[in-house]
Amino acid sequence: MLTSPMQTVPDSSCASARKSVDRLFVPLATDPFMWFCSGRKKWELRKKGRQYTTDHVRTGRYVELRRGYTDSESALWGEIVDVLEADSIEAFFSTVAWRSVLPESGSLSEAICEARKILNIPEGETVPVLGFKVALAAL
Repeated sequence: MLTSPMQTVPDSSCASARKSVDRLFVPLATDPFMWFCSGRKKWELRKKGRQYTTDHVRTGRYVELRRGYTDSESALWGEIVDVLEADSIEAFFSTVAWRSVLPESGSLSEAICEARKILNIPEGETVPVLGFKVALAAL
């Protein structure tokens, strides 16, 4: 059972044990990683497809949120507690509070623009998205 949200790997046996957990691996830029650390970010939003489908993203699955791809010393562990598919970013934010995804944005319109930039979705283009809420493991 996971008890600490911040993963530190003290030895190789611990690292191999973590790798054997059926978890969704989610690489994050530094700012979103720090927002999760601080508790200000609760939801992750991705373009629907590849590993970000309901086949892979499902409630009850463990998730490893890592700063980048290679910084295994800085990882947060948690569990997916909610999943929402939407036809667009706008539709997603009509159900999920934008501040729980992009806490630094000053308004809904700013959050939509920022999400489009992060997800590389051009203005005016409608792309299905998938969001998932993460409950970090207790300290």
